[in-house]
Amino acid sequence: MLREIEPLSDLVNARGIVPALPDLPCNTCHFRSSNFCGALFGRSGQPMAIRGKHREIAARQNIYRAGEGNEGVLVICDGWAVRFVQLPNGKRQILSVMLPGDLVSATSMLEGQLGFSVQAVTDVRYCYFPFAEVRARIRNNPPLFDAWLRLTAAEQRDADKRLVDLGQRTAQERIAALIVHVMQRCEQRGELVDDEFPFPLSQQQIADFTGLTPVHTCRVLSALRKNAVCDVGHGFVKIMERRELQRMGALK
Repeated sequence: MLREIEPLSDLVNARGIVPALPDLPCNTCHFRSSNFCGALFGRSGQPMAIRGKHREIAARQNIYRAGEGNEGVLVICDGWAVRFVQLPNGKRQILSVMLPGDLVSATSMLEGQLGFSVQAVTDVRYCYFPFAEVRARIRNNPPLFDAWLRLTAAEQRDADKRLVDLGQRTAQERIAALIVHVMQRCEQRGELVDDEFPFPLSQQQIADFTGLTPVHTCRVLSALRKNAVCDVGHGFVKIMERRELQRMGALK
C-alpha cells in the first residue's frame, strides 16, 4: 500500500542526522548530482521552489498502471523498478530496468496517460515533479533542456538495442547484454566491488525482459555459471570472466 511521505531531507533531520545538502528541498537520491534531478535543481547551492511528491511502495507493487492519469515527471529515488507492457493473455514485456536516480521516461512529460506500467522490483521510493514547473524550467534553462534531450536520445538508443536483441540475438546474447548493461551502470555508480554488483531481478523478470520463458532463462543462467562466465543469484551477479561476458553481450 503506497503512502505519501515527507522529503527524505526532513526525515533525516528528524532522526538527528545532518543532511548532505540541507538547503535543497529534494535530497532523496544519492545520485541526484549526475542525473536529470541534478540539472533540474541546479548546482548553485540556492534553494529551489519546486518540490516533488515523494512516496514509497513495497516490492512487486505497481507504481503506475498503464492508462491512468499521469501525475507528473516520475523519478526513482531509491530501489529498483521496471517499466513494462501487460498483454491481454497475461504475458508481459519489460521495456527497461530503472535504478535510483532514473527518470522513468523522458517523453512522459508530454503525455497525460502512459501506455506502459511501472512496478517496483525492490522496495522503492520515488518522486513526482509537477509537469508545469518542469516544463517552465526546461524552457528557461538551456542546460536542463540539453539534459532532457540527452535522456530522450538515450531512451531511443536503448529501445533500438532492445529491438535488435529480441529480433535477432540468441537467448544467451540477450541475457548477457542485460547483465553487461546493469554491470556498466553499477560500475559508474561505484557499486561494482570485487567483480560483484547488485542484481535483484528474478528469473521471471529476466525472462520478461529478454522475451524468453523462465525455463529457457534458467538454462542460460546455469550455462553461464557452469562455464565460469558469471553467477547470477541471491540478488547479486558475480563476474568470473568479464571479457567473455562482454563479448556475448556486445552488438558489434
